[in-house]
Amino acid sequence: MTQTLTPDLLIAEARRWLGTPFRHQGRDADGLDCVGLLIVIARGMALPHHDVAGYTRRAEGMGFLDHFHAHLTEIAPRDLRSGDVPVFVETAYPCHTGLMTTHRGVAHLVHAHALRGRVLEEPFAGEWADKLRFAFRFPQLMEDL
Repeated sequence: MTQTLTPDLLIAEARRWLGTPFRHQGRDADGLDCVGLLIVIARGMALPHHDVAGYTRRAEGMGFLDHFHAHLTEIAPRDLRSGDVPVFVETAYPCHTGLMTTHRGVAHLVHAHALRGRVLEEPFAGEWADKLRFAFRFPQLMEDL
């Protein structure tokens, strides 16, 4: 029997990777980048995904969104909730992502952060709320009952 995908299951899978070192284009326990975190979440949940490689660490145009459009459903950023995938811009272009969570009733973000050197969960506030421009949802995601 197939397990129904819920925000709680996605969040549990994302939190398994907390503390993993940051590594550009990393896709395993030796290191992850922000896209790699989503890839290992999709693999862990047996969700359809296609890995991309060969990208730079600097945003270059809107191509960063192509993979999201291919596998996820775009939603309005104001509709973002736990289990959804925010996409952030630096200057004009999308360049960072993660998974929305809730911790003690407060919106949080699990993401692989280069400057902090690891996957972490932190409040979704300040720079993250200011840089949010796009949001996506896994099409298989069902509401928690």
